[in-house]
Amino acid sequence: AIEQWARSCLAPGCTVLCDGLACFAAVTAAGCLHQRTVIAGRKPRDLPEFQWVNTVLGNLKTSLAGSYHAFNFRK
Repeated sequence: AIEQWARSCLAPGCTVLCDGLACFAAVTAAGCLHQRTVIAGRKPRDLPEFQWVNTVLGNLKTSLAGSYHAFNFRK
């Protein structure tokens, strides 16, 4: 699934950064470079390579909270 996604969504020769999850090695079959950064007990937010991931996740969380603030899920 990762290889198929990489072939359809990534440009050949691009570099894919990941946190060491083995399934991302499949991007090499799609012609991409795979660069692993093993976290090993460190917080990903402390690594500059993952700063944009934290920014995207924070923006997504804020967007969802703003969109669904009117729903009351308590019964």
